[in-house]
Amino acid sequence: MKDISLFCWNIGNPSIERAKKQVRWLKKRPESFFILTEVKNSVGCLFIKNYFQEIGYHIVFPNIEGKEYGTMLISKYPLEESTFSSHINSLPFRAASARVSLPNGVLEIIGLYVPSRDKSIKKIKRKKDFLKNVVEALKSAPTSHFRIILGDFNILEPNHSPHYSFFEKWEYNFYKNLISNQFKDAFRSISPNLEEYSWVGRTGDGYRYDHCFVSENILSTIEKCFYFHTPRNIRLSDHSAIVIKLSL
Repeated sequence: MKDISLFCWNIGNPSIERAKKQVRWLKKRPESFFILTEVKNSVGCLFIKNYFQEIGYHIVFPNIEGKEYGTMLISKYPLEESTFSSHINSLPFRAASARVSLPNGVLEIIGLYVPSRDKSIKKIKRKKDFLKNVVEALKSAPTSHFRIILGDFNILEPNHSPHYSFFEKWEYNFYKNLISNQFKDAFRSISPNLEEYSWVGRTGDGYRYDHCFVSENILSTIEKCFYFHTPRNIRLSDHSAIVIKLSL
């Protein structure tokens, strides 16, 4: 398993009808790992989990509380336990993590679905607490591992174009904190000046909400990292996917 490829996509908590379409489309993809965000304990999401499990894939699907959303990790290869999520006290089911043994080391994959927020104090606190927990969990993770952290962050890069004034400094700081914890924005390392968006609003404004960060010790192994717009264009979801391939 020299070449590692990951497909990260917000599937929008699909109905059973749309989940079946997503499954038919996903199973044709060549990537080794699927990181699916905006999932919940719904009929559609459980169908996706059970389908891939029945055809031999390995699944990490944290126990999601009530009507909350979370993240699902689907792998073609056996997975080992990761303790990353156990360090998150706030909304731990929004993180799905696992480790994969490689000939030259251990790869830890961390999928995130960061809460969105509005102006309410409760939702701001939820998001702040979750982001703080993620940063603290990253500090406790072994730096010797290869690590990839990806998902729908509901956060933009600080110099995002266009600039949206409703994002606050503490949100941009999460992006900066990843870098200070020896991660690099994989897409930006490949395309430093390209403007791409993973979600587009009704007014046509674009947002690069979905991200992929890699630990510095595998930055040089990135072969490609790009946004794949087909699933959004054919309305399988309202998000584009982000794809990364590395040669480890």
